[in-house]
Amino acid sequence: MKVIRASEKHTHGNQTFRVNILYPGANLGKTDTGFFTIGRIDHALFKPPGIVPMHPHRDDEILSYIRSGKMIHKDSTGHQEHLNNSYMMLMNAGSGISHEESAEENMEMLQIFMRPSENELPPKVQFYQFENIYSENEWRLVAGYQEKAPLKLRVETNIFDIKLLQDKSIKLPNTAENLVNFLYCFNGDCRLGKEVITKGDSVILEENVSLEAITDVDLVLFQIKKDAQYTDTGMFSGNKF
Repeated sequence: MKVIRASEKHTHGNQTFRVNILYPGANLGKTDTGFFTIGRIDHALFKPPGIVPMHPHRDDEILSYIRSGKMIHKDSTGHQEHLNNSYMMLMNAGSGISHEESAEENMEMLQIFMRPSENELPPKVQFYQFENIYSENEWRLVAGYQEKAPLKLRVETNIFDIKLLQDKSIKLPNTAENLVNFLYCFNGDCRLGKEVITKGDSVILEENVSLEAITDVDLVLFQIKKDAQYTDTGMFSGNKF
């Protein structure tokens, strides 16, 4: 088990748009700033009248994982959508896509940059309306390479979430030996064996420890195939700060 604390992130932005950026590989002392198929994770606060002007992406798979607030998304494929904490988006940038985001309400979210299996894939944008905002005490598949995944990643990784209520405990959803688990604490406090993680902390796990909620806790779990093929040359998830 390896814990990466929230204090180890890189902070950028201003009063209307601020991001705390996690480069997991850098925190492990590696030359690769990502971690297997994860390029980076931005924990963002976005407030009206904030706007992120139209800008390009290439060779990244970008999940907008919203927990509170609303924003308007526009992109070069012609989409204009109102996103919120149950209506989420995955941009498969591939050979190139541009987008713009503007805050409608105070937002807190993760912008998750995943590394695809190869470069120059066809660009596309996916949206999915989840039935509930939270999945209480049960792992929910949000995005992944499996056929049943609501949002499809083009790399061998599945992303789950859960809202584990106070004093409840749970194990990881898959215990296969060929997986490495990366757990991100979005909010709340959780105990894993002798370790306690809190908002913004993350943990690398290869063992299936029990997760125990000290308070209500929102968790995001990446289950990555150890032998997954991926490219690390995306515009925002490559080997650079």
